[in-house]
Amino acid sequence: MDRQDAAIPPGSVWNHPVPPSRVPVLVGGARTLICAADQDTGVLTPVGPPAPVRTAYAAAHPRLGLAYGVDEAPVGTITVIETTGGARIRQQAPSHGAIPCHLAVSPDGHRLITANYGSGDLIVHRLAPDGALAGVTARVPLPGPGSGAVADRQSAPHPHQIVFADTDTFTVVDLGGDALLTYRLAEGRPRLLATRPVPPGTGPRHLAGRWLLGELDPVILALPALTRHPLAAPGLPSAIVTAPDGAHVYAANRGPGTITTLAAGAPHPMSDLPAGGAAPQDLAFVGRVLYAAVPDADAVTAFAWTPGTGTLRPLGAALRIPDPRCVLPLRRGLPASRITPGSTGRPRSDR
Repeated sequence: MDRQDAAIPPGSVWNHPVPPSRVPVLVGGARTLICAADQDTGVLTPVGPPAPVRTAYAAAHPRLGLAYGVDEAPVGTITVIETTGGARIRQQAPSHGAIPCHLAVSPDGHRLITANYGSGDLIVHRLAPDGALAGVTARVPLPGPGSGAVADRQSAPHPHQIVFADTDTFTVVDLGGDALLTYRLAEGRPRLLATRPVPPGTGPRHLAGRWLLGELDPVILALPALTRHPLAAPGLPSAIVTAPDGAHVYAANRGPGTITTLAAGAPHPMSDLPAGGAAPQDLAFVGRVLYAAVPDADAVTAFAWTPGTGTLRPLGAALRIPDPRCVLPLRRGLPASRITPGSTGRPRSDR
């Protein structure tokens, strides 16, 4: 695999369009970049210069050529990123909390919900028809206190992921509270419907379908019975995805630097392979290629996936970029040209 360097050499000429045969992908980290993914070789080719904004996690608008990123800063920021023809900052606004680590757009494109890990709350933004942040409709502290099972990580609630089930209903994975919280939006305000505890000390981090990944206890739990599938090596698991055919689950594990493969069907055999660095942070499928963002290697690594067997074959470094944190496949959304560049995105009252 050819290695692609995200740095901008003097006099570079960028190829801005993503070819129709390739998939646009956002790679976030110390900078934010739009790439074209070659589904045969796995190579990620930059299609424009990086946007000078840190993106630790991002979510795409369901229709428009926009993504929303968070920076995991002590005083957090949400950035609206134009994704057509390269990454461009279109709008920024405060996350109204500490260490925003995840966010999700409702399937109808009307709301953006941000998980502030540090301050233990959710922030709901209304989205305008052009995708702009159009005001905060709710700030919801998660029910506390934390589970306390791991004293230095669970003394308070810490939302780590938001997953929409439909337009109005979503689940929050609460690492600090050892719980899955189900909410329903009503006029822009979340209402808690149900709390599902998980074993104390799990420190749940991410949910993919019926598979829940523990960070503090390195385990994959199968819902609804919470059947345990412990990872072979101790570490701090970071990301979980299901294969396109649903037959296997893949989990990234920081510390041992591995990707664990778990068969979805009994007897659930597991295997590990090196991720390409010690601390893989995120995983994402693009067709038959699995990408891993590996910050300590300053690289996004790629693996060819085999349907049925679930085997991963290492392809090497797909992209070289400083401190990559997330990989987000994008749809070819319509341009959101009505957002005014440079908008501060300051919240206003929402009617």
